Amino acid sequence: MSKIKITIKFFASIRDAVGKREKTLLLPEGSNVDYVLEDLKNQYPQIAKMIDCSFIALNEEYALQHTLLKEGDTLAIIPPVSGG
Repeated sequence: MSKIKITIKFFASIRDAVGKREKTLLLPEGSNVDYVLEDLKNQYPQIAKMIDCSFIALNEEYALQHTLLKEGDTLAIIPPVSGG
């Protein structure tokens, strides 16, 4: 099965919890956004709840969880921001 390489960008509290700004993943062709999010929740259980309420962008546009990924895509995970 072919593989695709994508970049994940972490922002705000998720970036702090993961300890890095971005990560590159090699995924099976045909993977979707939800596949990546579930994989991240398994790798980093401390961010699972944050991911569930975050905005997800694919190549700078909001993405649905069933959206298929392709080679070179950039997935951004943007948690809600609090403050005043």
